[in-house]
Amino acid sequence: MLLVAAQKGLSVIPFYLLAGALAGAAIDETQLLDLAQWGIAFLVFLFGIHVDVEAFRSTGRISVTVGLLQASIVSALAFGAGLAFGLDPLNAGYLGIAAALSSSLVATSYLDDENGARPTYERLAESIHFTEDLLGVLVVLGLSAFVYAAAPAWEQIAVGGGLFALALGIRYLLFHRLTARLRGDPEVMMLLGISFVVGFIALAEAADLSIVVGAFAAGIAIADDYPHSLESIGYTLTLVVAILILNPLLVAFILLRSGFDGRTAILTGLTLDQVSIFSLFIALEAFAADQIAPPVFDAIVLAAAVTMIVATYTGRHAGAINRWLRERGLIRLLGEPLGDRTQVSEELEDHVIIVDFEHGGRRVLDACSFLDRPTLVVEDNPVLFEAIREECDNYVYGDVSNERVWELARLEDAALVVSLTPEHDRSEAVVDLESDVPRIVRVDATETAAEFLERGADGIIYPDTIAAERVGGDLEALLEGDLSREGFVERGRSHFETPGDN
Repeated sequence: MLLVAAQKGLSVIPFYLLAGALAGAAIDETQLLDLAQWGIAFLVFLFGIHVDVEAFRSTGRISVTVGLLQASIVSALAFGAGLAFGLDPLNAGYLGIAAALSSSLVATSYLDDENGARPTYERLAESIHFTEDLLGVLVVLGLSAFVYAAAPAWEQIAVGGGLFALALGIRYLLFHRLTARLRGDPEVMMLLGISFVVGFIALAEAADLSIVVGAFAAGIAIADDYPHSLESIGYTLTLVVAILILNPLLVAFILLRSGFDGRTAILTGLTLDQVSIFSLFIALEAFAADQIAPPVFDAIVLAAAVTMIVATYTGRHAGAINRWLRERGLIRLLGEPLGDRTQVSEELEDHVIIVDFEHGGRRVLDACSFLDRPTLVVEDNPVLFEAIREECDNYVYGDVSNERVWELARLEDAALVVSLTPEHDRSEAVVDLESDVPRIVRVDATETAAEFLERGADGIIYPDTIAAERVGGDLEALLEGDLSREGFVERGRSHFETPGDN
């Protein structure tokens, strides 16, 4: 299953489910929970190493607000739907949890960017997932202490908090020092990671805490006797609608009302369109404790498989989905802000439009200033808005796929558009502009460069080639004796200076 996932470039989590279902036919039921505990220990370990506490600080306030609002509203609606179906409050609660929480393990599989670029929606998405993962952990601890236990066990909550505090202490006080000495040795790093996993399992067992079980185990558990009842299908459809449609739209609406542009709002919402691993943990623990109705359990597992597979597609085609939704007026209907973050001089003409202030826009801005050329910046990152307002005379905050943005930027009066965004769908939107104004776009592959030139781009910025040509020319001059060592060093420094520094 993993070979298939790797070959097709798909998220591995749905394939854990499929592999578990296939393996279940050959594994004795008495071994299921032991196997599940070890399997999920490594899944939780993956969750832990993806947590970026430092990145969470920059977007923490809005992420916590969005995560809590989305989880609260969707869980309440799904809980109400469960009660309407005739479920008791506990099983309706399981339905609400499954609908509200999304999976960081699925989302991070397609949010990782090999080029190191960090678009706004990725930072927001990871922070929102972090918030929801913490909610999932709290729900797991709460159910273990108050639902599965014969009597309320407040000490389990305290011990769980202690384990998190211990983990953070190890992260900041011990682990970095160990890794610095190991110098990235992969074998030793792997053994070190496994040691921490086993150690924390031992601590959890000693404290009588529940070790959550996950996707692989869920597939195994349902393999022998999966009842495809109409009741289960009804619950599954409810979850799928809530997760694939309600979650993304609700998150997009909240972000738009918080001042984000439509593209960032939609792309962030599309990362929350799958059942959380923690929802599977909770469902399987409840199943083992005989605390969940079988049709509800079946629905959660089936919805997880469906939404995780769909999430792989939406993650890969999020840009195209955003443009499709914009063309059909959905983003305008949700209420996209534009005018309150726009400043354009009435006399502006023959100007250079710079797309993406963060990834090189400042350099182009300085170069145009040195040449006394008027400029306008188009940006969709609200974190940079204050810097843009201080450094730029003309700017438009918004999505490059929005025609209104280009009207405000006075595209038809411009002399040139320079797009420095590393994101393919934003570059594509610039290339496809219906205008005779010259357009220069950034690419990260020669195939993309050829495609964009055929589609109407007037120039290509390929950072790797530019860097290679500069370094190659300087090295050639140094080796042939046409350039001194001091001159070589000075040229290297000059590449990082702006025209205004000279």
